[in-house]
Amino acid sequence: MITIREGAPADEFFLKEMTYQAIYSPKGGGFLPRKILEEPAIRRYYADFGRAGDAAFVALVDEAAVGAVWIRFATAAPKGYGFVRADVPELTLAVLPAFRGRGIGSVLLERMLTHLRATDLETVSLSVTRFNPARRLYEQYGFRTVKNQRKSCTMLLELKIKIE
Repeated sequence: MITIREGAPADEFFLKEMTYQAIYSPKGGGFLPRKILEEPAIRRYYADFGRAGDAAFVALVDEAAVGAVWIRFATAAPKGYGFVRADVPELTLAVLPAFRGRGIGSVLLERMLTHLRATDLETVSLSVTRFNPARRLYEQYGFRTVKNQRKSCTMLLELKIKIE
């Protein structure tokens, strides 16, 4: 049974692991060395979690954390890979490999989007490798590509329905 709880500053170590899991590597490509987590462009995703504007949800299976979704605003350089504007938080989502394909990512994403829609935020962004299967999940929830890079793209989701 999957349960979802709110994230807290004490989850920083788990969010660090989830940051590593969010770095997509196609089958057979191998993962980058874990020391990449200490690079400033990557550390910004988890370091000092709990700042103003941070929000997270953690998925639990049998009380063990197996996935997380979180948002952060860019407060300083370097900006995140999915940075759009200072007033748009960047979303990160990851599930441990042994628990993928069970709908946990969808449950986490739905919970975060419900939370965000109850705020004054108008948009949320993310970065995803073009060939990452998670890209289809984001598209199903209405994220659209706003910028293509060499191997990845930045996607944006309008949280509020605009009435013309």
